[in-house]
Amino acid sequence: MIFYKNAKVIFPDKIRDKVVAVSEGKIVDICDSFEPAEGDKVIDCQGLYLSPGFVDIHVHGGGQKSAMSEAPEDIVKMAQAHLKHGTTSIVPTTLAAPIEQLKRVTMSIKKASELCPDANILGVHYEGPYLSLQYKGAQSPENILNPKTSPPDSLLELWDKVLIMGAAPECDGVLELGDKLRSKGIVPSIAHSAASFEQVEEAVKHGFSDVTHLYNACSSCFKTGVFRTAGVVEAGLALDELTTQVIGDLRHLPQGLLRLIYKCKGDDKMYLITDGLEFSASDMEENTVYTQENGMKVIYEDNVMKLSDRSALAGSAATLSDCVRNMYKTVGVPLYSAVKMAALTPANVIGYGKQKGAIGIGYDADLITFDDDVNIKDVYIQQ
Repeated sequence: MIFYKNAKVIFPDKIRDKVVAVSEGKIVDICDSFEPAEGDKVIDCQGLYLSPGFVDIHVHGGGQKSAMSEAPEDIVKMAQAHLKHGTTSIVPTTLAAPIEQLKRVTMSIKKASELCPDANILGVHYEGPYLSLQYKGAQSPENILNPKTSPPDSLLELWDKVLIMGAAPECDGVLELGDKLRSKGIVPSIAHSAASFEQVEEAVKHGFSDVTHLYNACSSCFKTGVFRTAGVVEAGLALDELTTQVIGDLRHLPQGLLRLIYKCKGDDKMYLITDGLEFSASDMEENTVYTQENGMKVIYEDNVMKLSDRSALAGSAATLSDCVRNMYKTVGVPLYSAVKMAALTPANVIGYGKQKGAIGIGYDADLITFDDDVNIKDVYIQQ
């Protein structure tokens, strides 16, 4: 038995001084006092916060390694880089690419999940390739495909841990794709989309339940002639059926929009992602130009990745600890809510909410400690 004492324990709706008991990688008790037996281990948290490990379900890389790598050891290193910043579980996220390449990448991620000795690699998230060219963002336009002419069937059958696929529901064949994904237990997420509010409502009927990085690479209140039309953003805020991914780096969205999303969705429906590229969870130098795995050139500037021509943001260089800190210290949400949006809520989205993302009896003992500025001190994985 392991006892974590002298800790401010973060629960989904409160913070309390408690002792957490762990056995065989699971949380078995939460109590006020304890009497260790011979052979038990006691960890003194020294008054730090004891939190569930963070769960990043939209992350493209880290530690200078890309989720698009076909070398499993690169995916392992990516997971380990984020682990140092408190992210104990990740879902490596692909860029739009040809189906055959995505199949090879999927097998790399699958192998990495079997090899990784410490961090949890839960599955794969496909961001595309069935996206809107109008809202392609940093996605390579030649890799944006049509599900009718480039069907995903062989890809979806490759691994039972395909967890999310992002697609633009207004595009040809994507509503039928939503039905197919939902039937397989895969979350269809509205991604890189020019859809109207009404098209999003229709997408919900076809299984779509999530919006990829709200406000980024998606439509918002546009004019059709002289009349205004609500878009993906407004639907994401208004429809209770939809959860919303939010990049919490304070670069993709200012604090005012983060406050608005939180007010509309709450910590049950809004959750934090990094959308981190291979440059996240690593040391970066301002004004350095890099080439992504998809061939797109990006520059690190103003603490964020931009396309080299500075026409659009290209992804973040943040970690989830950065995002939690921003929501807590700058946006002003309660710390337990910020943690919930980085842990339990994303775990719920992908079906892991009874196993990961919270401190509760029966949960995996993926635990981290940090101070009031969310500086990660210790990481414990299912000891």
